[in-house]
Amino acid sequence: MGLGAIVDKLNRYEGLFEKLGLLLVAVFFLMVIAGFTDSSHVGKLMSLVLLFLVALASLIGVIIYRSLD
Repeated sequence: MGLGAIVDKLNRYEGLFEKLGLLLVAVFFLMVIAGFTDSSHVGKLMSLVLLFLVALASLIGVIIYRSLD
């Protein structure tokens, strides 16, 4: 099975991957909101770690995108 066949099979489920991505973003925002509204310091720390990881992933994505141009 070549790479083209694998890509064609994955393109069949493109709508599903998009919906799962939106669900992941919604769950992330709910976790951040829950962490900041938590009365303990652990929830706030968890939210800050999540925001840092998202910022780091976004930075890596931008660097890779710019290097592909």
